[in-house]
Amino acid sequence: MIFAFSIVAVIAIGWLVPRLIVHRIGGTAGVILGTGLALSLGAGVVWIGAQMAGMLGLGDPVTEFNRGFNAWKIMLLLAPASALHARRQQQSEVPED
Repeated sequence: MIFAFSIVAVIAIGWLVPRLIVHRIGGTAGVILGTGLALSLGAGVVWIGAQMAGMLGLGDPVTEFNRGFNAWKIMLLLAPASALHARRQQQSEVPED
């Protein structure tokens, strides 16, 4: 159960957070900050989900975290790709003089 929740949460965080940060900050700093923040938030969501599953008696928190962490690995590719895509969109929208 935590695996399905983790996949949905991780994909949403990995796509949205880097795009929002890049649109706010821009440039290489936005890409790095957005990717790092998305990876951190994703790990936190997986950890909190595993702890909640343990409290609700749905499974062992360690086992559930390991399953959720497997879903988190998607973000290793998704978050940087989303940030770079947002930066390219931002650069293409800038009119040249």
